Amino acid sequence: MALFTQLAEARSRIGYSQEDAANALGVSRAMLSYWESGKRDPNARQLTALAGLYRVALDVLVLGGDLNPDGDVAAMLFRGAGEELPNDAQRGIREWVDFLDRYAELARAASFDVRGMKQSPFTLTPGFEGAEDARRKAEEVRAHLRLGLGPIGDLDSVCDLLGITVFRAGLGEDLTTTISGAFFNHPEIGFSLLVNLDMTPGRRRFTIAHELAHALFHAPTDRYVLSLARKDPREKFADTFAGEFLMPSEGIRRVMEEHRIGPRIDDAADVIHLQRYFRVSYVTALVRLRRARILSHAHYDEFKGVRPVVLARSLGYEIDDEEYGTNHDAWRIQRFPQRFLRLLRSAVLRDVISVPTAANLTGLSIDEVAELVSEGDAVGELADEAEIREFEETGVPS
Repeated sequence: MALFTQLAEARSRIGYSQEDAANALGVSRAMLSYWESGKRDPNARQLTALAGLYRVALDVLVLGGDLNPDGDVAAMLFRGAGEELPNDAQRGIREWVDFLDRYAELARAASFDVRGMKQSPFTLTPGFEGAEDARRKAEEVRAHLRLGLGPIGDLDSVCDLLGITVFRAGLGEDLTTTISGAFFNHPEIGFSLLVNLDMTPGRRRFTIAHELAHALFHAPTDRYVLSLARKDPREKFADTFAGEFLMPSEGIRRVMEEHRIGPRIDDAADVIHLQRYFRVSYVTALVRLRRARILSHAHYDEFKGVRPVVLARSLGYEIDDEEYGTNHDAWRIQRFPQRFLRLLRSAVLRDVISVPTAANLTGLSIDEVAELVSEGDAVGELADEAEIREFEETGVPS
């Protein structure tokens, strides 16, 4: 197969547009187009960079070969979507799968037991997959984790406790064409969740809970699940589970009673209060309250027209900057799972891998990795006068 054909197919396979690939390589889109049309050939250095970017062997790219070999999990996931996914989604899925493979390699090199969940402790019996069953299962999982009836602070920590890996990647903003998230049972890492970073903070939390339902209750029959806008029975189950898991019915009633709200809600400000209390999206709160018959149909339709961020700000609630749009730069390190970052730091400190190797492994800069592993910086943060006084007043006597 001609080189220019291989170049075009390799780029398409990984989900990059010509502009995406050109920007990553530091060349013009016109130059990339010349390469893919056969008008010009890239030099040896550029070919090496192209092979690295497209994650294919250099000889396969140059000499020809199967760009979608057996075992290409990302390609399997693309096919599993049942429809053409946008470039952002394809690229994000491939980043996720590549990350899981690199995570497994690092764990082997560092002799680290990931202890990822590979079999759920929960069961879902055929015939018990309706809305009430999903709510009951959410209560069961909350009880298992001893979460009570209140808001869940850090969902990543909950997943980490279960041995479930959470990874974030940009998958596109249009949820009518892309996915909100996905679940995959990796052969070495175990259960892993993918979350679309292009959504609001509240929607991302809902997606984690939604994918958690797939992991805990659908893993025995489904090695992977991609969450598209279509509402098949699995998606409906996961949606209902997520709503109850994040906003338990009994917890809602308890907060309403304690805060003298209701028993029926007729003010959007009360919806905002419950939304902020349970740390969910405004839409999630609105739907949960309507389904719980705490909100009338008329008020539900009326409150759908509310601008929740504007109202929350006017009521004095703290607004997350990302409620106005995702800041991808802020998620360069945070998009990786907590357990992986601990492993990465330990591997560098133990000289299992070098800082440059860790940077290449993660796509982070050398400075970012150095900051992650620097013990000096971590200790230096204590050199705050207020914290020093606190140690003097409350610390262990010498």
